[in-house]
Amino acid sequence: MTSRHTAPNRRRPAASLRLATLAILVVSVAASGASCPQVLRGYQIGTMPLPRTLPAHPTLEQIIAAVHDNTQRVRSCMATQAVLAVPGVPRLSARVACEPPRRFRLQAQTAITGPELDIGSNDDLFWLWLRQHKPPVVAFCRHDQYATSAARRLLPIRADWMPEILGLVSFRSEDRHQGPFPLPDGRIEIRSTIAAPEGELLKSTILDGTTGLVAEQHLFTAAGERLASVRTSKHRVDAPSGAALPHLVEVSWPASGVDFTIELASITTNTASGDPGQLWQMPAYPGYEPVDLADPSVVIGPPPQAAR
Repeated sequence: MTSRHTAPNRRRPAASLRLATLAILVVSVAASGASCPQVLRGYQIGTMPLPRTLPAHPTLEQIIAAVHDNTQRVRSCMATQAVLAVPGVPRLSARVACEPPRRFRLQAQTAITGPELDIGSNDDLFWLWLRQHKPPVVAFCRHDQYATSAARRLLPIRADWMPEILGLVSFRSEDRHQGPFPLPDGRIEIRSTIAAPEGELLKSTILDGTTGLVAEQHLFTAAGERLASVRTSKHRVDAPSGAALPHLVEVSWPASGVDFTIELASITTNTASGDPGQLWQMPAYPGYEPVDLADPSVVIGPPPQAAR
């Protein structure tokens, strides 16, 4: 990792740096704590329904093949005219870029204050920056240190799952998959068991029973605690790639208290977008110190109570 990706060796005012308000500020900037609106069930391009891709009674293998066919059509995607929206909070103009498996960038800003939020990931690490955070930091963590770091409490999904937020879903061969399980509304569910350093995780993937498009993804601990949920809707066919991509994404991270919606006005696929060296590089914001979340002295939690 280059020097710009590591925290400078400077003394801190206390033995441990508490990122006490990081999750709270994600809520204040990108959410309001309100639950996401109900998922919109329609999958349409214009007024025409998307074509059937699954047989009447698909097997697990047929479903996985249909999902992977859609995902593999997209080598990269970008939405430069997106909106980060939550009831009760001013809408933020946003820009989203993705290049599987690990490259992801979500930037949001207002016309008055400028940049407000920057969540990103490259091949080596991921980062989170909030303009309003106190103390002023750019939090980051290397992918190979994520499992044993405080970052798992801040961002409960791994960086290589970020493309799945945008509907680019994969069923990994190393995981165990069961199904399909029919649901009363005609949709189908795939249940996956995922090996993780902290223990097995359980994932529920809900798909449309005819198009095979992913509508919901829910990640749980083995004990049943929900870690994250993503709902995708308003799918449209991207003509250049042939992939059907969602234009409304709803994200929920219960442990962080974060819920937000991303509306994508238009999506560009499989084309170079700007300078890759800048797009996938951890930013340096003047006055904000890089803080490594794998550092044992970094604590994510409520600030210590003052002695009485």
